[in-house]
Order: sequence, then structure tokens, then C-alpha cells
Amino acid sequence: MHKLMKEDNQKIEKDDKLRPLIFAFILIALVWSVSYLIVRHYIPLESDRGTFGDTFGAINSLFSGLALAGIIYTILLQRKELSLQRLELIETRRELKRSADAQEKSEKALTDQIKSMKTTAKLNALNSLVDNFGKEEDAFRKIDISKSNAAKRKKEMFLTEIENTLKTLEKQ
Repeated sequence: MHKLMKEDNQKIEKDDKLRPLIFAFILIALVWSVSYLIVRHYIPLESDRGTFGDTFGAINSLFSGLALAGIIYTILLQRKELSLQRLELIETRRELKRSADAQEKSEKALTDQIKSMKTTAKLNALNSLVDNFGKEEDAFRKIDISKSNAAKRKKEMFLTEIENTLKTLEKQ
């Protein structure tokens, strides 16, 4: 919706820029037509018309002045457009900076999530090992006490590693 309003405003501004130019063309055409009719009506002879036309060298100056005014008007319009483009460029840079900042935050969040997933996977693996060696300890308890004790030591070793991992997480 904001984009549509912006386009409408640009169209209105464009129409406003053309109005003086259209008015100038109409005025020039009107003056030229009226002067032609007046000269043709009041000066019937061709030779007198040529002499009369030479007296209007000042009109050439008028048209040259109008052309110069048109060029100055065009320069002023271009100057305004350039300032609008500069503002748009500044706004675009701000938006790009905001986007880059958001992307950096997102990247950091993903990195943290990956670390968390690695830690979770490690804890799950250690827990599985503890469970496995606990079952092994129970299975060998009646058959071979040395294997049962070895399984118990490994289970305790992995339990210690789980505790260390949890303490590391608490520090962070």
C-alpha cells in the first residue's frame, strides 16, 4: 500500500513538472499564430512584410531567452532529483545495515544452536554409554566380578564426564 502511495505521489510530481512547460509551448504557439494573422491582415504586400519582419529581431532574443530559461528550469529539476536520489541512497544504506545486523544475529543464534545440539548429542551418547555399562555391570556381577568392576569403572568415568559437561554448561 505504501508503494502505491509513493507511485501516485511521483506521478503527481511528474505532472506538476510538465505543467509550466506545456503552458509555455501553448503561449508561444498562441503568440506566433496571432502575430502571423495580424501581419497578414494589416500588411498585404510581401516586400513590406519582409521589412516589417526584420524589425522583430527582438523576438529572436525572446525565444533565445525562453530557451535559456527552459535549460535553467531543467537544471533545477535535475538538481532536485539528485537530492532525492541521495536521500533514497542514504535510506537504502540504513536498510542494508539493519539487514546485515539482523543476519549477523541470526548467524550467531545458529552457531549457538549448533553448539547446543553438539552438547545434547554428546550428553545423549554419554548417557547411552552409562546405561550400557550399567547393564553390563549387572550382567557380569554374578558371572565375572572383574568384568563387572571394569564396567562399573567405565560407567563412573562416563558419569564424571557428564557432570563435567553439565558444569561447563552452567558456567556459560
